[in-house]
Amino acid sequence: MSKLKRIIAQKRFLRKIFEAKGKIVNDYKKCVYCGLCEKVCSVDAIAVSKDQKTWIIEDNICVRCTHCVAKCPTKALTLQK
Repeated sequence: MSKLKRIIAQKRFLRKIFEAKGKIVNDYKKCVYCGLCEKVCSVDAIAVSKDQKTWIIEDNICVRCTHCVAKCPTKALTLQK
């Protein structure tokens, strides 16, 4: 197996592990768009705009570490399986 194919296979395997954990979901009724989740995200998968009241997570980047869930002051974020 070539080195590139091995790297691609490893990334696909890791992605399946991350996706098996579930996904981060935002309860927009509770969210105050403070941006704390964006600040603690180690892989920059979250983008928050307080002015536009938007919250976006890139699931293909998120590693489901749940630091954002723990940091959310209103408990708007959850890891759902």
